[in-house]
Amino acid sequence: MKSNRKITFDITKSLFSILEYDRPEISLSGIHVLLLTECFYRQLPFAYRIKINHKQLRYGALLHDIGKIGIPKEILNKPGKLEKEEMELVKNHAKISAEILGSIYGLEALASWIQYHHERFDGKGYYHLKGKEIPLEAQMIAITDTYSAIIMESSYKPARTHEDAISVLKLAAGTQFNHELIRIFCQIPSVRLDAATEEAAKLMEKAGIFFSDGFA
Repeated sequence: MKSNRKITFDITKSLFSILEYDRPEISLSGIHVLLLTECFYRQLPFAYRIKINHKQLRYGALLHDIGKIGIPKEILNKPGKLEKEEMELVKNHAKISAEILGSIYGLEALASWIQYHHERFDGKGYYHLKGKEIPLEAQMIAITDTYSAIIMESSYKPARTHEDAISVLKLAAGTQFNHELIRIFCQIPSVRLDAATEEAAKLMEKAGIFFSDGFA
């Protein structure tokens, strides 16, 4: 009989395989955000790390955008500004992600903070949570997701530099993001963040290699 841990791992692997097949851009983003979040976790002071379930954080970072599988590709990849109705559809991906992950045994705790990973520290996000109302894990993923979105090329924008991304994050400290977490993230050596980006690209070239025994 399979253990609950093994069942959770198998279900997560299946979900990610679906993304790899149908929405490779979402799976690449998930891998990249996971690796960036790992760098972030290692940079955190001990007082922060003891508040976090590291394994849950990894699952959440990897699958934070799985709800985008329910958003039409032509909207997600649309160049230029989205219409109001299109933007509302895109915003719904956080809720869809939370519903999917919340239905998996062992990942229920992820649902609340995956749903809130687009909240702003000043309360102007999707659900208007602010400050400490936003789960710490959600705040971390919001930062790594934004960094990833800036430096990675997409169908609607070119890639930007590490320096560009750090500048954007610093400007948003205290409004969009927790200023203390931004300070910690920006202290991560650029070589480590660059390595995470390179590793994400290599992993996407080798289907299935990401789900090694080490991840479980």
